Amino acid sequence: MASAESSSSSIVSIPTPTVSVVASAFTEIGCFSTAVPLEDHGSYQFQSLGNCQLICTMLDKPVLGLVDGTNCWCGDLIPPEDAQVSNSSCDTPCSGIKTDHCGGDSLWWITLTGTTLNHVKNYDPASSSSSSSVTSTTSSTPIPEKTSAAQTVLVTASNSAAPKKSSGPNTTGIAVGVVVGVLVLAAIIGGVVLFLRRKRRQQIEEDYRRNAAINSFTAGGKPHTSNSSMTDSRLDPEFMNRRASNGSIADNEDYSRRILKVTNV
Repeated sequence: MASAESSSSSIVSIPTPTVSVVASAFTEIGCFSTAVPLEDHGSYQFQSLGNCQLICTMLDKPVLGLVDGTNCWCGDLIPPEDAQVSNSSCDTPCSGIKTDHCGGDSLWWITLTGTTLNHVKNYDPASSSSSSSVTSTTSSTPIPEKTSAAQTVLVTASNSAAPKKSSGPNTTGIAVGVVVGVLVLAAIIGGVVLFLRRKRRQQIEEDYRRNAAINSFTAGGKPHTSNSSMTDSRLDPEFMNRRASNGSIADNEDYSRRILKVTNV
């Protein structure tokens, strides 16, 4: 097993996580071919030994494991003693800090977080006292993701086996559909009303022209003009119908009226 390293040479300065945790000096155990009974807490773009230590410390887990350069595992016991292999096999550097060991291909670099004064036993599969077992599901505990030297983002790894909530009806789509339907119906009704009004107006105009033609026909077909003369019953019809060329008349006589003369017989 690898000996404990000093805190000044191993702990990497990272931003303070959302939950304040005091990071202790950790002890690197070595390379293992299995992570039982540790649990996987996801892959991180800028993984490092110090970042995984903070994650496991937040979860109050004394053992951490790094694999494939990115994944952080946490647990209560060190993997079985017979699963330990040569440390040189774990030759994959961490994606965040290249000088940190992050296991290998299906090989875990096991380290103690320092939360239990490094008094941690190996997991014994045959012992009934071992209460932890490895699972393939991911944890739903919020964990910090180191994205840059000056920023820490709090993310939550979702459980892939958890059932998804069924989405309800799209109320926005329904509301838009109702509004559009009402507008279309109003446009149709308005078009029908305008069409009926126009047709009614044309019918009234046609009836008016027909009645005017009938009235003109029944009146003799001769419209009244301004040249038509008025008949005065007081005038002498025979005189009025005489031609102007019948002869000269005396200026001092009134020939426009009949004069009743009384004579003695």
